[in-house]
Amino acid sequence: MKYIVLLCDGMSDYKIDILNNKTVLEYTRAANFDKIAKEGRCGFIYTTPNDWYPGSDVCNLSIFGYNPLEVYTGRSPIEAASIGVNLGENDFAFRCNLVTLDDKKEIMEDFSAYHVDKDTAKKVIDYLNEQFKDYNVEFYAGVGYRNIMVIRNCDFEVKTTPPHDIMGQSIKKYLPTGKNAEILNELIKKSWQLLDKKFKKVNSIWLWGEGKKPNLVSFEEKFGIKGAVVAAVDLIRGIGKLAGMKLIDVPGVTGFIDTNFEGKAQYAINALNDYDYVYIHVEAPDEAGHMGSLEEKIKAIQNINDKMLPIIVDNLKRFDKYRLLITPDHPTPVEIRTHASEPVPAIIWGSDIEPDQNEFYDENIKPSFEIRDGYKIAELFIRRSK
Repeated sequence: MKYIVLLCDGMSDYKIDILNNKTVLEYTRAANFDKIAKEGRCGFIYTTPNDWYPGSDVCNLSIFGYNPLEVYTGRSPIEAASIGVNLGENDFAFRCNLVTLDDKKEIMEDFSAYHVDKDTAKKVIDYLNEQFKDYNVEFYAGVGYRNIMVIRNCDFEVKTTPPHDIMGQSIKKYLPTGKNAEILNELIKKSWQLLDKKFKKVNSIWLWGEGKKPNLVSFEEKFGIKGAVVAAVDLIRGIGKLAGMKLIDVPGVTGFIDTNFEGKAQYAINALNDYDYVYIHVEAPDEAGHMGSLEEKIKAIQNINDKMLPIIVDNLKRFDKYRLLITPDHPTPVEIRTHASEPVPAIIWGSDIEPDQNEFYDENIKPSFEIRDGYKIAELFIRRSK
């Protein structure tokens, strides 16, 4: 059996007035998504444990088949693993966003420094390492605005806030609080002073998503199959690396709307010659949601429909036995520009899957399965058909 997960980050949404009270998926009415829904089984997955924030870290761990309640230690250690940062027992990692702050109003103007390009971001990280060389901190370049900071041999019990949750709001009440938070606040304040007007739109760092190194049982040991990951963002690659999965590099992937959609699909299919399971992560719908852009979210869904699904579906059929899981990790509604914790609509399609009564794929599906503990979707997808 060959398995592909197509994870469409943040794709589900709320009903929107200007779309005639339809969600983006309903309005787009993407033909390949609908065809797969008609031929497969549709249901809902509750990817976020009760009272938890619906972060991509937690929600993707669930879709991979790991119980966040048992394995989650924070977002940044996962991303750190992706780029080869070794964490000791007493080390803490933080997501270090490169951001744009409004000088006069002290508000979060943009959580990504207007999607700073990779080369500029690397120059910023190199500059920060030079400027903070006398501090007990290390900065590591990730992808664009998404970077990592590590503090060695220091203990934190802090509350931090993702910058994409406070767009257009004053940063004062969202600065880190708790044990040793003053260290983080000093770093943010000093970075703002150092970076102002030096690197295009990047004028500060924002620290969040803290945690220590997690331990995951390997995916192969857990499910008895060899897995690979196709993703641009460090978070998903980090989960794959910690789970002992192969990381597939695809040229032209950006973690944004201009990514190489066809390349992701084709490289995933190629990987099935050596692996049983491939997890494809597509960030574009989530980025569009955070931007509050209906136009870009519609375009992202259409690109997945037009550029990825034909490659995946046609090539999966070359194998005798195959299954495809299509799902978001969480909603990122355009209206609120951040993550929501509602269950997400999913499709399981494949050579041995009997179709249910659904004709379309959107948030209004009639569920033939409902996964209340989100991590159990992997068990259903890999080992059972109903």
